[in-house]
Amino acid sequence: MLKYFIVLLSLFSINAHSAPLRIASDIWCPYICENQTGYVVELTRRAFEIQGQAVEFRKLPFKRALIELQRNNIDAVLALTASAIADNKLLSADVILGYNSNDFYTLVDSNESFKQISDLNKTQQAAIVNGYGYGAALDAWFNAHANTYFASGSDPLAMNIIRLVKGRHSVIVDNRNVIEYTASQLNLSKQLRYAGTIGKPVPLYVGFSQQNKAHAITFANGIDILKANGEYQQIINKYKILPELTSGEVRHKNLQKFLPSFN
Repeated sequence: MLKYFIVLLSLFSINAHSAPLRIASDIWCPYICENQTGYVVELTRRAFEIQGQAVEFRKLPFKRALIELQRNNIDAVLALTASAIADNKLLSADVILGYNSNDFYTLVDSNESFKQISDLNKTQQAAIVNGYGYGAALDAWFNAHANTYFASGSDPLAMNIIRLVKGRHSVIVDNRNVIEYTASQLNLSKQLRYAGTIGKPVPLYVGFSQQNKAHAITFANGIDILKANGEYQQIINKYKILPELTSGEVRHKNLQKFLPSFN
């Protein structure tokens, strides 16, 4: 019964919001790529479109996207961690679209390795993306060290890779899939070296503002539809990334907190 209720509520929200849904993020390929591609972009867009809701993707710097979401100038931000959801008082609908990890890359001739935070004390300068969360412990380390470089703009990871190759810093931190994809696009893969991972992978969500509860419900329902008709797996296979996902039963149980009370 809950599933049918969600469908009806979702259809109501679509009829009430005929304008395109505005989603945003910076480029983080293969999760979020140019020209409205990337598997998180495609899954999010299709989850709404299959229910009749048009979607408009906007490329914005990550920190700016969060600000615009708070101002209600956009409706959702892609690929957020649970801590980013909580810190910005957003909704996630408990739909996991993949996992992020804190992976470290150096130049190919370096022998540095990173398995714990204390290993960072040996590096000259680390480069990260402004506004991203790397977990409480790593965030504290980066903020406590004045030589940490915080990249910003529409493609901050590409900037960090180029700066690494030019010797501006000694290590960059981001998701391994994203670093390797971006480096390959820049023809710099052979100059980089994977140097380790600190911490465990964390799930990624789509973040909606508190004013967009109906959209969060519609999104969760759309993901279920895509799984049922096979389109979800087709998109995952297209990008050769297979994230572990929570069960629909768990998500629908958690979705009850979004639903209005009719008592």
